Amino acid sequence: MSSNTSINLVNLDFSTLKDSLKEYLKSQNVFKDYDFEGSNMNVLLDVLSYNTYMNGFYLNMIGNEMFLDSAQL
Repeated sequence: MSSNTSINLVNLDFSTLKDSLKEYLKSQNVFKDYDFEGSNMNVLLDVLSYNTYMNGFYLNMIGNEMFLDSAQL
């Protein structure tokens, strides 16, 4: 496994996150020949992308409310 590959998590778009995860897995030797569109791996990538999307949204809301005087503790 190569440790120099990275996942692009800059955009908070579900499809962009999923495509980035697919490209990362395709770059690994273990998952090089997998079919990500028609397998159970696609469902796992959906769950992981959705979880990443929701965590990014949640952390963005936390960061935005941190500096408001009216934010509840």
